[in-house]
Amino acid sequence: MGVVGTGHVGLATGASLAYVGHRVRCLDNDQERVAGLREGRIPFYEPGLEELLAKSAGRLRFAGYERLAEVLREVDVLFVAVGTPQGADGSAGLSNVADVARAIGRSLGGSRPHKVPLIVVNKSTVPVGSAYYVSTLVSEGIEDAGGESAEFRVASNPEFLREGSAVHDSLFPDRVVVGTDSKEALDALRILYAPIVEQSFPTQWDPRPKVAVPFVTTDLASAEMIKYAANAFLATKISFINEVANLCELVGADVSEVAHGIGLDDRVGSRFLSAGIGWGGSCFPKDVATLRATGRAYDHETPLLDAAAAVNERQRTRVIHKLQRDLHSLESKRVALLGLSFKPNTDDLRGAPSLQVASVLTSLGARVVGYDPVAGKAAAMLAPDIQVVFDPYEALRGANAAVVVTEWEEVRGLDPKKAAALMREPKLIVDGRNALDAAAVREAGLLYRGFGRGYDSD
Repeated sequence: MGVVGTGHVGLATGASLAYVGHRVRCLDNDQERVAGLREGRIPFYEPGLEELLAKSAGRLRFAGYERLAEVLREVDVLFVAVGTPQGADGSAGLSNVADVARAIGRSLGGSRPHKVPLIVVNKSTVPVGSAYYVSTLVSEGIEDAGGESAEFRVASNPEFLREGSAVHDSLFPDRVVVGTDSKEALDALRILYAPIVEQSFPTQWDPRPKVAVPFVTTDLASAEMIKYAANAFLATKISFINEVANLCELVGADVSEVAHGIGLDDRVGSRFLSAGIGWGGSCFPKDVATLRATGRAYDHETPLLDAAAAVNERQRTRVIHKLQRDLHSLESKRVALLGLSFKPNTDDLRGAPSLQVASVLTSLGARVVGYDPVAGKAAAMLAPDIQVVFDPYEALRGANAAVVVTEWEEVRGLDPKKAAALMREPKLIVDGRNALDAAAVREAGLLYRGFGRGYDSD
């Protein structure tokens, strides 16, 4: 099998399928990245992935994108896992996917001695209906190359990986979803995923008893919609608990207790009920925006999704309001941002709340210093207005206030007494993730403001 694209999705997909026994060729148009991968260097931070690549080395090879035609002569299944950057209207951009589809067609239009059709599997997150678009472009590419008899089938196999746990999510997924109208494609992917679905491979990563993974088969459009609906639901769940948190501050309730109480109901579940600064990253914002754009394309309103996005945007503003309540003017105030990546265990700054908060603080005259154990160097290049340091206590030194933006263990484990000794009045902690022990913070002499944790949160 082959994989086009070596980002989080492509690399995790290729490495995990190689680990369970398949021979995999991964392609990328970034020659420097390909060279690094051949030497075992991961181009981004992802726990466990380097080890997974090492264990799969005998079955996993990397090549430049220019070798696509050669790879197609060797593989029967090709995953497309390239980026779909968000457009100005919120929709996912398909230019990368389209380029690959046309190239596949032109390569198929040459000589491909296989007796079975090539299975083209769309792993990229694409708008509903894109599989048919891919099929059309592949066909056009074949015709352009004069190979009208070349056969292929298209399938949709959406990814559900979380950055920071991509290895676990690849090897122990909640489900594998395959959408296709081709029995040949379905049979090929059923065989390909069998070791993961049956959990029949040896592993050191998950000590839990092995339970078969649901293998969900459906049509192309439904498979594409499953991906968007899943992420939009989780994003809405976070926005819901943030709305509840804002009400908790008005009535004196603690959203942590409320979330625990409702999360015990198995119809609700306890996950994604953490109130705070809101969701970020590359997936939730883009996928919610794409669904909203899809609705607009059909002249259909999506008020629930609109509200989820609006609530999330408002949470960033609430951080600023909490700072202003106790600092009053932010002019010349030193504010430390603890955590810069959009979530722990990743160096990804796409959609990171830290960057938006920092931009507003800077515009109000604050001096912003940021700390992150992994994403610091990237943040220094991306946001020059942030003074980036590489020790959390250095960030706190002389700070009038600190905002917990990303709940890294290094941030959760801060010594509040040491922090109090380093900070200047009013020694304010705005806990954007409700990650700290509020009582311990207050006992150390710090002013604590959480999200939805009673009257004194705001």
